[in-house]
Amino acid sequence: MSRIAVSTLALVALVAGVAAYFLTGSFLGSLPPLGWGWVTLPVVAVIDLLLALRVRSAISDGGVGQDRSQMHPMTIARCAALGQASAVLGAAAGGLGTGLVLYFLPRLGELAAAGDELPVSEAVLVSGAVLVGAGLFLEAACETPPSDDDLGGLAQST
Repeated sequence: MSRIAVSTLALVALVAGVAAYFLTGSFLGSLPPLGWGWVTLPVVAVIDLLLALRVRSAISDGGVGQDRSQMHPMTIARCAALGQASAVLGAAAGGLGTGLVLYFLPRLGELAAAGDELPVSEAVLVSGAVLVGAGLFLEAACETPPSDDDLGGLAQST
């Protein structure tokens, strides 16, 4: 599995931000308030961080294998996929938050909903960025260190 490209995350954030900016202007009266839904993003980020620490510990201690006391390699692959999905979700949420902040910030004095929605939009933006970082950290934690064979026999003996 290849690592997710930063350009992919930037494109997802850009598309989400532009869509949020223009769709908010068109559908502001019919959209429900953002509320507390953004709280799930930091919760997923904490889960990603805990999984990353567990996977890193298992890889560094040699605790990866088929035994019941070891972490299964498929579990690590699933964690890597979760890390990638979290990074994409965080990029989308960060782009959404950016689009909403850019829409509401200049309209603070003239739009009543702007004062209510701006703090929530900022929270979505920050939570999305935190989730991107946690997802990328989880994805990086799932990489195995190179073996001696991968180095072409250039490993130093200790």
